[in-house]
Amino acid sequence: MRRPLFALGIAIACAAGISCATKTELSGVWKSDSPAIRPMNQMLVIGVAENDIKRRGFEDGFAAALEEQGVNAVASYRILPNPERLSKESIQQAIRGRGIQGVLVTQLVQIDEREKYVPPRTYVSPNYYGRGLYGYYGRSYEVVHEPGYTVHTTIVRLETHLYDAASAELVWAAHSGTINPKSIDDGIGSVTKKLSKRLATDGFTPGK
Repeated sequence: MRRPLFALGIAIACAAGISCATKTELSGVWKSDSPAIRPMNQMLVIGVAENDIKRRGFEDGFAAALEEQGVNAVASYRILPNPERLSKESIQQAIRGRGIQGVLVTQLVQIDEREKYVPPRTYVSPNYYGRGLYGYYGRSYEVVHEPGYTVHTTIVRLETHLYDAASAELVWAAHSGTINPKSIDDGIGSVTKKLSKRLATDGFTPGK
């Protein structure tokens, strides 16, 4: 069963004024050690999704991120408009004669929803007043109470595979986890930039 790349309407709650910055981390990165591997100048980007709108949004975002690394990237929906008919044969036919060297395929693995309760605490804080030649000449203390709160964390986990277009061999793979995406576009931007930069670092794209 295919699942959408980013579930519509992901809700992120950050209590007590805690900042929730979007961050993507990569794990389980694998790359081929074949000496024939060279930077790819043209790639086809495929996002496996139930919803065609999400598929198009992800593919456009990944293509844009790859272009920043010197790749002429093509979103698959532009040459394979029917997502229900994606197959080995249809992909091979679509890339024939286009000079495409690599095919990137990304799909959702799971969405983790986590909650952590931070209990209330009370502590004594010094309150300095009046400063002279030797630092301070008086201070008072105040009791500070912090209420408890719940931290909600959402992690969107994807897996991305890069195939050599000529041989159809897998040459690179990675799992990614995007933490607390504020929106679908925000999550797409975070993960595609991270993946495209790592592809450049690993020598699969020209880089900047």
